[in-house]
Amino acid sequence: RFQRLDYVYLNAGIMPSPHLNIGAVLSSLFSRKVIHVFSTAEGLLTQDDRVTAHGLQEVFATNVFGHFVLIRELDPLLGRGDSPSQLIWTSSRSARKANFSLEDFQHSRGQEPYSSSKYALDLLSVALNRNFNQRGLFSSVVCPGTMLTNLTYGILPRFVWTLIMPIIWLLRFFANAFTLTPYNGAEALVWLFRQKPESLNPQTKYLSATTGFGSNYVTTEKMDLDDDTAEKFYRSLLELERHLRATLLSTD
Repeated sequence: RFQRLDYVYLNAGIMPSPHLNIGAVLSSLFSRKVIHVFSTAEGLLTQDDRVTAHGLQEVFATNVFGHFVLIRELDPLLGRGDSPSQLIWTSSRSARKANFSLEDFQHSRGQEPYSSSKYALDLLSVALNRNFNQRGLFSSVVCPGTMLTNLTYGILPRFVWTLIMPIIWLLRFFANAFTLTPYNGAEALVWLFRQKPESLNPQTKYLSATTGFGSNYVTTEKMDLDDDTAEKFYRSLLELERHLRATLLSTD
């Protein structure tokens, strides 16, 4: 039906079987890193990653590889014609270089599959810009901040959320990452829709932010990565795609 796509929003954030680390919560409350920890959930949640039927790590396959294959399939519709196409990935403030390894990019041996997958998205976005800007395809990454949804509420009983909400509202005056609602979290995604993609910095992450009094705005963060690693990761994804397609064809 369509000859081109102008915008593609890519949002995957699976965190399988998240469990709250009560000890980490209590120790964080009395540490200097309390705002950072609660803004990113770093170290607060443990996750049980699994292996898919195709032999891929589930978090990597859902958050990164599936979307990569989708973009590859949509290639004929992207960056064609007189106006550019824009990819907008939902990344996270919890994306950490320390949790990602190029030698184990599926994170089969680590304990932070979510953080690793979000850092992988940052790398992929940079690589896509390097390879396809010249033909009119641009990529950006955003973070919606810390939002409370039905998924979030499923991590803890409702009464626990009721008890800790005053703390979260208080922290909001010290950290702009507590957007709390999906409406507030969408601020950076809507803002990007209104920008000229060629004017955006490919090494920048665009963050939804909310003041303590509830005003929304967009802030930026320079991503902690380099072009060489991004390109190597992109080539690794291409190789994995080729291998998986060959495997599926041979099975069929």
